[in-house]
Amino acid sequence: MNPILAGAIDIGNTRIKILADGQFFAADLNTNWQEPMHKYLWNFSGKQVLFGVSSVNPDVYAQLESELKKRSNVRWNPLADIVRAQTLIDVSGIQGIGSDRVLSLIGALHHNLQHNPTLVAPLITVDCGTAVTINAANTRRKCLGGAILPGVGTQLRALHHFTQLLPEVEPGFEDATSGTNTAQAMRIGVVRGIGGAIKEIVESIVGKEFQGESPLVFITGGDAAMVQRALGDWRLQPQHEQHLVLYGASALMSQWMQEYTAGKQSANELTSGFAQIVA
Repeated sequence: MNPILAGAIDIGNTRIKILADGQFFAADLNTNWQEPMHKYLWNFSGKQVLFGVSSVNPDVYAQLESELKKRSNVRWNPLADIVRAQTLIDVSGIQGIGSDRVLSLIGALHHNLQHNPTLVAPLITVDCGTAVTINAANTRRKCLGGAILPGVGTQLRALHHFTQLLPEVEPGFEDATSGTNTAQAMRIGVVRGIGGAIKEIVESIVGKEFQGESPLVFITGGDAAMVQRALGDWRLQPQHEQHLVLYGASALMSQWMQEYTAGKQSANELTSGFAQIVA
């Protein structure tokens, strides 16, 4: 029997991303993503693939399941149970934290270990999507929680929806610091406001939780490049990694597969059904 490939799928509010065997796929959810996804999956014909799925979009996850059932060589399961059982990032004491936030920290840790294996530093991830999440872990890999605020598009839509005169505005970065028309003023207020909020929250975490020790900061998500421009010449320049959650999911799946095949996983940890899939 051929070895089983470990893969990862990240379903956000606007995009779906897949990584398996070093091959990447991404599509906007407002397109016909199913057809190109099947073309991508043809790359694995004749191979068995086991996907761990991270999703913040239940409707799209249901559509994904329907599509994956058409592939006899593909199996999948939500990553939530393995995220809860993993020991890479300690999330004990943090209530209700989403798998995507944990996976972003695992992705940052994996990136650090790959590029700077001897560097031990606190970690902060900033995920700029429908919501902006800021997530922190100390040098002992203990998750400290973080902050959540509305993303760029969410804030712009809210301004249009809850006011009588403010227009619907597409997200974008403005070089100007003072808007000379309404749309420009809205973009400046929202994008630069998010940049300012990130600086304030992260600097507070660094001062109070990290005792001033500079962390490795990663920024990810669809609006990451735009928000990073708003951060300007901030001393804690984030590393832009567009697919941090997906890489975290992939790293976690690879580790789980290695531990399972080596017989190191306890029965209590195999609560998600992955063991039955691999068996």
